[in-house]
Amino acid sequence: MSHHQSLREALRVATRAEHKALEAQPLMQRLLSPELTLIEYGQILRAQRAYYRDLEPALWPLECQRRVRFPDADYRYHSRIPSLEQDCQVLQLPDDHDIEASLSQRQPLHSPEEALGVLYVLEGASQGGRVIARALNRSLGLTQGSGADFFHRHVTQDGWARLCPWLETIPMDGTWHCALTGAKATFTGLKAHFDHWQRQLSDR
Repeated sequence: MSHHQSLREALRVATRAEHKALEAQPLMQRLLSPELTLIEYGQILRAQRAYYRDLEPALWPLECQRRVRFPDADYRYHSRIPSLEQDCQVLQLPDDHDIEASLSQRQPLHSPEEALGVLYVLEGASQGGRVIARALNRSLGLTQGSGADFFHRHVTQDGWARLCPWLETIPMDGTWHCALTGAKATFTGLKAHFDHWQRQLSDR
């Protein structure tokens, strides 16, 4: 890791393969398709909502510990669940509390340093929303307030802009290894979650 100039660069390089694998997941690929259907989009929203419903209760305590561990960081995580719930409500999607959770969708989080890697993935995904939001408008005519709030987070939140400068300042120590572990596991877990979600829906 010593040849990387910052933790941000190390995270980008170390997770390249996992990132590409997630982008190749069939549900993720459909998001950018001009032939995306409203049914498919609803499945993607439901999968995202299920993921964050499982992740955030485990993430919040570590996020609080992170603030103590790194008190000078000008960054705060904001829940994704409200925007997902809003989109699902607008599109009148089922609640899905009866769908079995995937045991493989994510690795347990053990430390605020691992959570740092998770946050890198989640905030980076919000930036990807810029491209997805435009694609959703073209394919389905969806905008912020009409079922695409989740993919417009880059408009209302500045998490990525605040997280990245901080990642540039963290010295190379044990934090780097834990952050890389957390980020790689998050990409892998997200792909496993979407694969699992597709199987759950196909069985219905």
